[in-house]
Amino acid sequence: MRPFPLKQVRLGWHDAGTYNKNIEEWPLRGGANGNLRFEIELKQTLSSQSSFSGLVNALKLLQPINDKYSGVTYADLFQLASATAMEEAGGSKFPMKYGRVDVSEPEQCPEEGRLPGK
Repeated sequence: MRPFPLKQVRLGWHDAGTYNKNIEEWPLRGGANGNLRFEIELKQTLSSQSSFSGLVNALKLLQPINDKYSGVTYADLFQLASATAMEEAGGSKFPMKYGRVDVSEPEQCPEEGRLPGK
């Protein structure tokens, strides 16, 4: 897998990986909600996973797409970029469903430590 597509896959993983099925209230339950666009979330991710520092570059690549298509949520865009990167790298094609809702402010980001494996 080429390095840049890997960053897009990681972007999708980090945005969705905080999901907790035992928490019913949104956005507290986490999941793919576009939270990685906030500085506080990036700092938490980058401080705990130094190998993911390329996420900033992945976000910069996607920003013009979000600017042009303002009706597309960051949550959908991050997941689409991840699925497309896997497909472009020779992986499976993933069926996509759209309609994810973005968190609207940094205070809605999940607390630090929610990614599995920490």
